[in-house]
Amino acid sequence: MRTPIGTRLLVTLALATVGCGGAPARTPPPPDPAAACEGGDATACVELGHAYETGHDVALDDARAIALYRQACDAGEGRGCTALGARYYGGRGVEHDGAQAISLFSQGCEGRDPFGCYNLAILLSRPTDGGAGDPVRARALFTEGCDGPVVAACNNLGMMYEAGLGGDTDAAAAHGFFVRGCNAGHSGACYNLAVQLDRGVGTDADPARAAEVFEASCAAGLGESCARFGALLEEGRGVTQDYARAQAIYAATCSDGHAAACVNLGGLYASGHGVTQDLGRARELYVSTCGESVQVGCEALGRLDENAEDYPAAFASYQRGCSDGQLGACVALGSLHSTGRGVDQDHARAAELFESACRAGSAGGCFNLAASFASGTGVTRDRNRARALFTQACALGEQRACQIVGAQ
Repeated sequence: MRTPIGTRLLVTLALATVGCGGAPARTPPPPDPAAACEGGDATACVELGHAYETGHDVALDDARAIALYRQACDAGEGRGCTALGARYYGGRGVEHDGAQAISLFSQGCEGRDPFGCYNLAILLSRPTDGGAGDPVRARALFTEGCDGPVVAACNNLGMMYEAGLGGDTDAAAAHGFFVRGCNAGHSGACYNLAVQLDRGVGTDADPARAAEVFEASCAAGLGESCARFGALLEEGRGVTQDYARAQAIYAATCSDGHAAACVNLGGLYASGHGVTQDLGRARELYVSTCGESVQVGCEALGRLDENAEDYPAAFASYQRGCSDGQLGACVALGSLHSTGRGVDQDHARAAELFESACRAGSAGGCFNLAASFASGTGVTRDRNRARALFTQACALGEQRACQIVGAQ
């Protein structure tokens, strides 16, 4: 069965500016914020800067907003430092400077702005141009934010626990944080919670509940959830199978610019499920999602080309998808190397690709690597290693591996 796109956790960590994602109540502005700011009220400077940034009751003036944020920051107002840091990180009105952004977010955090701490945690959670990263400290800061007013921090914290960043891997703890974030209205946390419910990671599998959560966050405007809910409708998992409804959801979400939904819509046209089969339309959708800026459709495009026996084109698409981290594309690329279709036969390279995909959690990668060790193709034959890999592939959901393990 074709696996619809939309299966990865959200990994984008959005920056807050003056405050969002569960911001604390803002201090009521003084009657004349300009006069208050000139009189030394740093909070009024932040409010006035935000007004100039958004054009609220004043003409938009980026330079004036930046100057006011800097004035507030210099006076020790944490929110001013946070807002200025967001400018440096995004390169808006100033030249991008990751190190300066980290410094300003640190000042914002020290100034008791929870969003300064949150933004600092985002940049510390992985290496950036501003520094090497500090996931241990990032996890601690996300914990403070989640326990405080920053709802988005619960989602980030869940992702860190699930990936084992900054400490031990703990899918059950991650589940708890996703529940907290989702209950507080964070759509990303709801998405990640539904993924866990669908897969049975960190909690018992509950496709019906997963479908409910995906549907709700789809209705809230999260395109990734729409793609996943449509996938469940296609498969009839947790909901009654309904190709027509899946097609409608994909079409609407694709029109809104969500690549995963476009790929899934292409899958319907490729298979003819719920629509008249149209390989040309499927190709259009896949090509639109396999380019310089987005590669989510590369694996699907490669499979379409492979089915048409255009192996060089399939190789190019798989290679682009694999470079983007699509594990299925890496496994398919390894298969082409193994068979010599579209590229010179290279069993050792195939085994390398299977191994990297397996380490990242691909059932197909583990299965193919196990087969390589069982036959000694591209690697030294090792039946014990093969047996362990077949067991691992089975645990990841590869039924062919389960059959082999059961027969041993």
